[in-house]
Amino acid sequence: MARYQHLPLYQATYAYTKEIYRLKCRLPKLIRHDLGQDLFRSSVKALKLIVFANGLEKKKEALLILSLEMEVHWVWLRLLVDIKAVSVGQFKALSERLSEITQQISKWREWEKKQKV
Repeated sequence: MARYQHLPLYQATYAYTKEIYRLKCRLPKLIRHDLGQDLFRSSVKALKLIVFANGLEKKKEALLILSLEMEVHWVWLRLLVDIKAVSVGQFKALSERLSEITQQISKWREWEKKQKV
C-alpha cells in the first residue's frame, strides 16, 4: 500500500479541508447547507483523489480530476466573497492555501508526464 501522509500535497490539502470545515460551520445557515457543504465535500474528495493517485500506477486521470476539482474551489471561494459570506481576509488566506495546492498538483502532473517519456 502506498503511503500518502508524508506527501506535502496531502498535508496542505488536509489543512485546507480543516479550514473549509471551520468556515462552513461559521457560514449563514442557508449558505452552510448548500455551498458550504459542497465545498467541504469537494475538499474531502480531493483528499481521496490524492490517496488514489498516490496508489495508482497510472495517475494521469486521478490527477486531472483532482486538478479540476480544485479549480471549482476557486469559483466557489470567489462566489462566497462576492455574496459577502466570507471576508476579503478569509478569501485571501484560503486562496493562498489553494494556490499552494494547485501548484503542487501541477508539478505532480508534470512529473507524471515525464514518466511516460
